[in-house]
Amino acid sequence: MPTVTTEFGTYHGITTPQGTVAYLGIPYAKPPVGARRWKAPEHLDPEHRDYDCTHYGDSALQKYDPVMYASRRQQSENCLSLNVWVGHEGAQKLPVMVFIHGGAYVEGGSSDPMYDGSNFTKRNDVVYVTINYRVNLFGYMNLAGLPGGDEYRQSGYLGLMDQVAALQWVQENIAAFGGDPDRVTLFGESCGSGSTMLLTVAPAAKGLFQRAIGESGPIQLYNTPESTAPYAQEFMEMMGCKTAQELAALPVGDIMMKFTGDFFAKHIHEISLIFAPTTDGDYLPAKPLQAFKDGAAKDVEIMLGCNADEFAYWKLYFKDFANEMPDFWHHQAIFHFDGKLDSERYEKLWEQAHPGEDPAERYLEYTNQIGFRVGTNLMCEYQSKYNTVYQYLFTYASKIPGMGSCHAIELPFVLHNTQRPDLPETLTGEVPPMHLSDEMNDAWCSFATTGRPVSGAGDAWESYSVDHPDTMVIDENGWNLRRDVNKENIDLLRPAFEECLLDGDRH
Repeated sequence: MPTVTTEFGTYHGITTPQGTVAYLGIPYAKPPVGARRWKAPEHLDPEHRDYDCTHYGDSALQKYDPVMYASRRQQSENCLSLNVWVGHEGAQKLPVMVFIHGGAYVEGGSSDPMYDGSNFTKRNDVVYVTINYRVNLFGYMNLAGLPGGDEYRQSGYLGLMDQVAALQWVQENIAAFGGDPDRVTLFGESCGSGSTMLLTVAPAAKGLFQRAIGESGPIQLYNTPESTAPYAQEFMEMMGCKTAQELAALPVGDIMMKFTGDFFAKHIHEISLIFAPTTDGDYLPAKPLQAFKDGAAKDVEIMLGCNADEFAYWKLYFKDFANEMPDFWHHQAIFHFDGKLDSERYEKLWEQAHPGEDPAERYLEYTNQIGFRVGTNLMCEYQSKYNTVYQYLFTYASKIPGMGSCHAIELPFVLHNTQRPDLPETLTGEVPPMHLSDEMNDAWCSFATTGRPVSGAGDAWESYSVDHPDTMVIDENGWNLRRDVNKENIDLLRPAFEECLLDGDRH
């Protein structure tokens, strides 16, 4: 049995069927239970105890979701654990890749077989880490404005604080597992990408990683104190409480019953962003995109990208997708744009710019652009003035009719898990191309190793710049570096970001 010892304990792992080594369910902070509920994560004390690291830790508390595997596993408040994979025992000074799972800040977990690192570390010589963190109301409900809320003033971004605590654990311990704490790449998908990007501008995360990869989650996925306060007030009243302390003292089962029942049902179209991190100007800049534009991430090398048909993913959730999509997006836009987006204006501009198209398909592309792609494009533009940044667009289309290159479809390719028999084919369809999985995994790992990703042909691709706005378009039929692939849409929608998310006098 593989074993690693640090000042925080001795960890007994497993050798995977692929021949790699895994240490699962390692605690990285004290359990956030009892008096620690809705409080910042607390650093572990050194101790000499043995840990059985042969199974995942509990998922964070969340509502059951048939699409989200981690929601089907055992859950508890005691969820602050991480997992480490390495290709072989005795490795030294390997680059480290820390992955943050998605789930709209409301669900998800590192136990999803999609995120398993056995194949990842078999193909490339890196140390791969996945983490759990608090989600939904335990990780992000902003209690600061409630009576007694001063005691919980950090409650609106505890999930991010958990992620920072995990990165601190990596700095202190990963060398014992064969990793190099000076070569850490943070990456994630969806809200995991949004978290990664927010951490590039968070002072508390400075120096904890040197590179970052964001997959389908720009920095605009956050909340303001004004937008979150009404939901905390509403939930407290639902629970029959008058103070934050009364709410914190309730049995966890009562809280989850109300959250997964009445509260979830009432806010079904907005639930996926109600619990995005609160940017209060303390732990996070009040305007993260402005901070990013001003160079707050200048010390981080970055790779960013999207999929061509992001919002098609939500066909998994909505039966009448075409008719439900506008209402869904209007609720989403409140959180994407600080409640300031003039949706009617931009939808009309989009319609005028795309006459004669099928209305449902036209609207889907509008949401893809304003919800994902243009924000990512602008981030590449801003960051290129300070440090190296690479941009990709993943266009591989699912074999499932109507799904296209939807949100999250790149994950099994990046993590080299397209061939796992225990993964449902809800995204890729049958027999996804193995060569594309090899290429994507190699590109991500080469960026983590050298700071420069390689293409499917084995060539390093050019970085993005204002003068050369290059995007690597990735498909099963090849990798093609293209210029200005989204220029018309950027020009059309740029004002929405500048009006809503930047300081008015600093454009």
